[in-house]
Amino acid sequence: MKTIITSKRFFTRRIQSFATILVTIVAFTACSEQATIEELGLEDAVLIEKIESASKITVDAAALPTATKATFNDELADSFIQNVQLAKGLGYKVSLYTDNESRVEATSTVFFSMSGKQLNDQDQKRGFRRNKCFEFVFPVDFIMPDDSAITLETKADWVLIREWYQANPGVKVRPELLFPVDIQLEDGTIQTLLDRSELMAVKDACKMNRDKRKCFKFELPVTFTMPDASEITVNERADFRLIRQWHIANPTVTEKASLNFPVTIIYKDASTAIITDEAALIAAKVACRN
Repeated sequence: MKTIITSKRFFTRRIQSFATILVTIVAFTACSEQATIEELGLEDAVLIEKIESASKITVDAAALPTATKATFNDELADSFIQNVQLAKGLGYKVSLYTDNESRVEATSTVFFSMSGKQLNDQDQKRGFRRNKCFEFVFPVDFIMPDDSAITLETKADWVLIREWYQANPGVKVRPELLFPVDIQLEDGTIQTLLDRSELMAVKDACKMNRDKRKCFKFELPVTFTMPDASEITVNERADFRLIRQWHIANPTVTEKASLNFPVTIIYKDASTAIITDEAALIAAKVACRN
C-alpha cells in the first residue's frame, strides 16, 4: 500500500530538515570560530590586540579559568590580581601588582585566552614593566604589617605574601623588605644592597639601560651597631643576613643599623679608598652617580 504524503506534511518536513541543517551549520561555525580563536588561527599578538580593542566587562578574579592558577603559582607567583576584564569570546586582560622589587614596575598587565593560556605579549612597553632588573638571591625576608616575618627560600615562595593578604583582606599596608639583600645581575655578578637607596639606584640604572653594577663595595670585615647598641660583624657576604635576623627578632624597631667607621671601599676598577664617616660615604655614592 502506498503512503501518500500531502503537500502540507511534505513542506513541514522540508522546513524541519532545513532548520536542522541550519542549526548544525551554525553550531559547527561557532565551534570552528572558538577553536580558531583559542588554538588555530590567531597568533597571541593578534588575539591580545583584539582583546584590547574589544568591549570588556569587569569580572571577579574567581571568573578566571582554572588553567591560570598554574601561571599564578609559577611565573606570576609574586603578583596580585588588581582587576580582571573579560572580552567575551576572546580572553582576559588582567591588571597586576607585585611586591617583588626586582621588577621594573610594581604594576603591569597580562592577557589570557578564554581557556586560561597566558598569551605571549610582544608589546615592548608592557613587557618592559614586567621585566626584572635583577634576581634576588634567596633567602629574602619581609616584615608583614602584623610584625610577623615571612622568609622566601625560593621564587615559588612569593605566593606566601599573596596568601597572607588573602587571609588579611582588610590590610592595605605593604610588607617591608629587610636589608641588606643580595641580588644577581644579568652577567652573574652578585651585589649586596645595604638599603633602599641602593636598590633604587640599581632600578634607575636599569630603566636608563646603564651599567647596574654598584660603583663600589665594602672590604670585609665591617661592623654595624644595632639600635640596642649590640654589634654585628660581617666577615663574609653571608653574614649580612645577621642584620636581617636581628630586625626579624625586633620587628617593632624602625631604627636601622649604623655602619662603624672607618671602612675601606673597593671600586669596580679595584682601586680603594678609606671612608672615615657617613658624610664621606654619601659623597662617594653621589660621585658614583655623577
